[in-house]
Amino acid sequence: MLMSHPAASYRLGIVSTYLPRRCGLATYTADLREALGVATDDLETVVVAIDRDGHTYGDEVVVTINQDRIEDYSAAARVLREADVQVVLIQHEYGIFGGPDGSHLLELTRALNACGIPYLLTLHTVLPHPSPGQAATLRALCARAARVTVFTETARRVAIRTGVAAGHQLVVVPHGAPDAMRQAPDPATLRPELRDLLGAVTGKPTLTTFGLLGPGKGIDIAIDALAEVVNKHPDTQYIVAGSTHPEIKREQGERYREGLQEQAKRLGLGDNVHFVDAFLELDELSAILHASTLFVTPYRQPEQICSGALTFALGAGLPAVSTSYSYAEDMLAGGAGRVVPIGDGAALATEIIDLLTDTRALAAAKSVAESCAAWLPWPAVAAREADLFAEVVQQTQAATARPGHATAAAPALNLAHLDKITDEIGIIQFSRGPNPDPASGYCVDDVARLAIVAADLLAVGTDAKQTAAATRWLRQSMRFLIAAYDPSGAMHNVLSYGGTWQDWPHMGDHVGRTVWALGVLVGTPAVPDDIRRPAAALLDDLGPRTAALPDLGLRAGAYALIGLARAGRSDQAEPLLRRLDEALVETSAADPAWRWFEPELTYDNARLAQAMLLGAALLEDDAATDRAVAALEWYVQHVGLADGTLRCVGNHWHRRGESPALWLTDDGDEQPIDAAAITEALVDAWQHTAEPALARLAGWGFAWFLGRNRAGARLYVDSSGACHDGLSATEPNGNQGAESTLAYYQALLSLLRAGLAALPHPVVATAPVPTSLPVTTMSTKAGNKGRVVGRASAGFSATATPPRSRTTEGHSDAL
Repeated sequence: MLMSHPAASYRLGIVSTYLPRRCGLATYTADLREALGVATDDLETVVVAIDRDGHTYGDEVVVTINQDRIEDYSAAARVLREADVQVVLIQHEYGIFGGPDGSHLLELTRALNACGIPYLLTLHTVLPHPSPGQAATLRALCARAARVTVFTETARRVAIRTGVAAGHQLVVVPHGAPDAMRQAPDPATLRPELRDLLGAVTGKPTLTTFGLLGPGKGIDIAIDALAEVVNKHPDTQYIVAGSTHPEIKREQGERYREGLQEQAKRLGLGDNVHFVDAFLELDELSAILHASTLFVTPYRQPEQICSGALTFALGAGLPAVSTSYSYAEDMLAGGAGRVVPIGDGAALATEIIDLLTDTRALAAAKSVAESCAAWLPWPAVAAREADLFAEVVQQTQAATARPGHATAAAPALNLAHLDKITDEIGIIQFSRGPNPDPASGYCVDDVARLAIVAADLLAVGTDAKQTAAATRWLRQSMRFLIAAYDPSGAMHNVLSYGGTWQDWPHMGDHVGRTVWALGVLVGTPAVPDDIRRPAAALLDDLGPRTAALPDLGLRAGAYALIGLARAGRSDQAEPLLRRLDEALVETSAADPAWRWFEPELTYDNARLAQAMLLGAALLEDDAATDRAVAALEWYVQHVGLADGTLRCVGNHWHRRGESPALWLTDDGDEQPIDAAAITEALVDAWQHTAEPALARLAGWGFAWFLGRNRAGARLYVDSSGACHDGLSATEPNGNQGAESTLAYYQALLSLLRAGLAALPHPVVATAPVPTSLPVTTMSTKAGNKGRVVGRASAGFSATATPPRSRTTEGHSDAL
């Protein structure tokens, strides 16, 4: 039965274990809920308790989930909807939720999405090397989360590096410490046995560890270290406070605690080690911490990203000596204690002895710990959390009020075809049907597109195989682009499958696309640092040369401008923006009915408006922004998208002054790059203006790939993830080359990044597709411009072949 609740501005549901269940997560949730009540008066919280033992809960728990019953998870979402909950916070920890790798929780998040309730995820553990199942489950959970919070910057970096969440989703919110930790309680209020213990250790060096006991806590290491400590400081006491972890006790009883007690007696430490077998209240913990000299966390898991116990100790102003797990390294880096290698009892003893001996060093560490206590109290942390909840609620309400912003389901992500046409060197340009055509070789244009797609795949979060593939493609792409770069500042474009460059270094669209790709890599937090750094270096070399690109064609400059805007390089972006703006003003003045940048519409048209919009937004030029959006709206009308169906400009281009009747006849095959360009341009325009019509139009633009086109034909191939190379009046082209397939993913990923589309669950894992391509030794003639380790460890070579001209650059020659 649902409880009745007083009116509140909005209601938050917290999904977690909860008191009286005895675990750190339950305590954390109870503390957070209490702190939220102090930090804000417009938020009401209810709890969904994850249960295994049939506990009895307080009235704030509106529903319980038996962690092993999958049907309970979706049922809980319906209860939250009936309770008028507007946002949900899920506390994620491994081992708490049922199913393989906690996958039952996906049923809850799917049901929340279906109910229109956004959710946030707090990651209490971020593993640097998750198993495939753990990674897949967590990525799926994070993919649809409105925000993902972690406790430290290290946790944020690990989450990005492992691909479990995208950088733009992640927010660092520290673990809070109760205000009760800041001062010791009146001893008269304590239970007699605890009061007696604290009286016995008064005036003696006292070490403390508290928390639920289990082998991973490493208490045995600390007891071994204590044997060394008492040789130097015989009066040293060690308090081990906390009951055995319920799951450990369920499986092993008190075997671990009894072993520790036997260990202490064997080492002659029976009078130095004190076990407090209880789940302690806050005032009891505070009393123990304030009676202590040093806190000790000898944990065995280096990947542990959070420790409520260490947070509480620092919240009490108590310095610590700890093994080097992630959270301790972060929290003690400022000098609030010492860190030693995992499992090294001798080093632990050395640092404890040093601090107990050097009173000045101990005082310095205590001073730093007390400064930590000033920013860790729960109310301050809860206020930050409350701001996030309010932000998510407001965004959800705004989205609901904007027709066209509804999140649409996209086809499952299937990268099999990209795997098939990508080898260790790069992505093969053309295909004959679904099969790569090695004779077509590689080109910088497509490799740059591949880098953009790979970076966006990391940003949106995918499964483990897809993340691995995207990271591999990024590294290959960077090697290829560096090899193509010439010290003159120009670049090769076309590389044969045998490994020789087919053109001299020159400027052109391929250079603009390279700058675009580099800007995306530099500006995407999910891209690993070892890829971002060389991307930034190459962008440093190419950036100053981009001002001359519009002389070769507006598109070359537009591609570069998109990249510079993504990287936030306003100085280099400004001249490119001015050239586009001047072209638009000049052409529009010549014919007010033709509000475009050029007197003809050719290929990849919407990129001109997109680039101008992004550049103007970067430079905060509102007038230029308005002109760019107006031009895009004109183009939307011209290609029929305003009426619901996109008809891209075909290979027979549209020229100013021609009869519009010519454009309605068969004007050649439509190209996927044009559908991708208008989709992405509209996504950017929607993000800048928040106009609901633009979001709706972006969805219609992407639907061109799925059959919303003049032929009613689907260009995207669900079974392989390929895209057909073009669309005639009646059917798609049979070939499935790199440019077209990458165009599809650029369009899809732009919608996913903006939250205008969502992938179904589960995502389709990358399937290794063997290629039948021959193994070829690549030429290594004189004039080699760069080396890429690949077939036969060969490099890329310049040849005496003169540059080839491509009169329709941007369109697939395979057509």
